[in-house]
Amino acid sequence: MDTLKILLSLYLILAVILAQFFAAYFFSKGRTSYRKAFSVMVFCLSVYLFGYLMIINSNNLLEMIFWNQFQYLGLPFVSVLWLIVALLYTKTIYSLKTRMAILLFSVPVITFFMRLTNSWHHLFYTKWEMRQYFGYYSLYMERGFWYYVNISYTIFCLLLTVVIYFIGYLKNKVGYTKPHFFVFLFASLLPFIGIVMILFIFEDWSIDYSALIMPVSLLIISYGILKYDFLEIRTLARETIFENNFAGMLVFGPGQRIIDYNKAAEKFFEAINISLNNYPIEHILEREPKLLEIFESESSRDFSLVIDGEERFFEIDVMPLGDPDDGNTRMLKSIRDVTEDRKIQDKLKFLATTDSLSGLNNRAQFMSLARREFDWAKRNNEELSLLIMDLDNFKVINDTFGHAAGDEMIREIGNIILTSFRKTDIAGRIGGEEFAVVLKNASLKEAKKAAEKFRETVAKRKVIYDEKEISFTVSIGVAAIRDNTRDINDIEDIFKKADDALYKAKAKGRNCVAT
Repeated sequence: MDTLKILLSLYLILAVILAQFFAAYFFSKGRTSYRKAFSVMVFCLSVYLFGYLMIINSNNLLEMIFWNQFQYLGLPFVSVLWLIVALLYTKTIYSLKTRMAILLFSVPVITFFMRLTNSWHHLFYTKWEMRQYFGYYSLYMERGFWYYVNISYTIFCLLLTVVIYFIGYLKNKVGYTKPHFFVFLFASLLPFIGIVMILFIFEDWSIDYSALIMPVSLLIISYGILKYDFLEIRTLARETIFENNFAGMLVFGPGQRIIDYNKAAEKFFEAINISLNNYPIEHILEREPKLLEIFESESSRDFSLVIDGEERFFEIDVMPLGDPDDGNTRMLKSIRDVTEDRKIQDKLKFLATTDSLSGLNNRAQFMSLARREFDWAKRNNEELSLLIMDLDNFKVINDTFGHAAGDEMIREIGNIILTSFRKTDIAGRIGGEEFAVVLKNASLKEAKKAAEKFRETVAKRKVIYDEKEISFTVSIGVAAIRDNTRDINDIEDIFKKADDALYKAKAKGRNCVAT
């Protein structure tokens, strides 16, 4: 009989060592939530098995009671952690939220404290006995009310775990082969069988069948690790490419039904108050018709949304999965937030097209826009006017007050131009102190009136630089085209007309408008 006790002890010692090894290994390797949950579960299991090892090697009732209490440092949490591993591994949930954690761990935590304080209330165990079987001593306990609450919750967690893996085995949702699910499914059935044996045949032998069966579950899982490597390379590949991708990813099955998605996709839809599930996309986005049209499209699309008061830009790329001719259409759609890229592009465009000093279009951009508007006006027989303006005596100002003062005047004239003309007009700095404005749908008379008003505004403005007031004026040349204009055939012609008018204004003594 001593041989049986020695064999059982060796069996439990090996189980504890194996459990500790897996707990340390997966905790060190764990970069995903379910790996971490798995490592904590195995650690709790090792505490439970070590407690049982000490019980069967004790010859004193008080020692047995102590080691039984030691078991409950880990035992109450094993089943719920087993369930959490299943939820995370099958992507039933993507992370353990605080509320869910409180809900799942409430009974185990209460059980821990109920067992710790059992000597005060005897709600967990009501009676203790030391019995001898086959040459070793065993601890017999009469069960109290909370024991049945805890065992019922344990059975519930294990049953739900089995159901989750069974559904995963049937649907194969997360993309692994069916043996992955079968390994976890079978390993989860064994502890459930052990619990049932404790409930119905514990009285006969006072044996903790779960403690004997749990190591077998660990061996099955370790076989799965060695055989399928599902906690290493394949999982890592999926995490890197799919789960941890910064782009939101949705896998669509037949009927535009969502069959898988990653954390980034879930976060994107949460930001617009939409919950993802395995329904067709038309059901999920039935209240967002514009967004539904984008996601139903089989081509790549760009779109923008206002999220938290900020307009954000997104790109959707579409990739067919499998053979499109097999009648079982599947697609991968990725959602990329390109807001920062757009901001950089806009900034680069601004730098490439804007004069940094005046804030107006630079010469190249102005000429490009002016040429386009001139061609449009000629083609559609519409009126168009051009103002060319020059800061009077700008060299004198530079020589008197310095180039920094001249720069301040360029900035000021740019601000005046931006606020004095219509938003549809095109303004630019085309030289050192020379500026131009294209007035759309404006006759020569209207352009001259606008130019005169602008000249008066400038004449009244003063620049304060180095505690000195600097007055300045502008000379403006105006030219226009209309339907009977014959001598203006391209943009250079109207520029020459406006330039000639500018020289005329300067010849008159500056600070005036000429046409």
